[in-house]
Amino acid sequence: MRGLFLSLILIVLAGTFSFVASAAEKRNQLEELLIWKMSDELKLTPVEEKKFTDIVQGLNKKKSELNQSLQASIEKMSKADTAKAKEEELGHYRKALQNYGRLSEEEFDKLKPLLGAQRMVQYLQIKQDLTNRIKTMLANPETQKGPKPSLPQPKLIEEK
Repeated sequence: MRGLFLSLILIVLAGTFSFVASAAEKRNQLEELLIWKMSDELKLTPVEEKKFTDIVQGLNKKKSELNQSLQASIEKMSKADTAKAKEEELGHYRKALQNYGRLSEEEFDKLKPLLGAQRMVQYLQIKQDLTNRIKTMLANPETQKGPKPSLPQPKLIEEK
């Protein structure tokens, strides 16, 4: 079942990159699919699914904001004229980096009480498998295509 789930996600990822939709729309579509499928795999009740969705969406929003903050900080550092300005921006960058690092702990602390030990382990396994597959796909995109199947020679049918 997990293999089917991961295959579905990879197919959606590949398809998502080919859409003309904006990056935010792609991210939202993928997020919704991941939440839905994870809820299904973990067999969450409707109440648990709502809580799970709220937690995951909140964490993803924080992650996105912190990523933007890190990128903006790097841009400010590169444009800073003085060493003092660069040093000050490095401090902002470090703080954003620390906050980003705490997100994994926050994820754990919020999901563990909701999921319990068994489903939390299952969640972490699925998440790790998916992360590894995405990294592999991004690192070696040509290996995902595989060999093209050869088609048999067409047969000529003569009518008499």
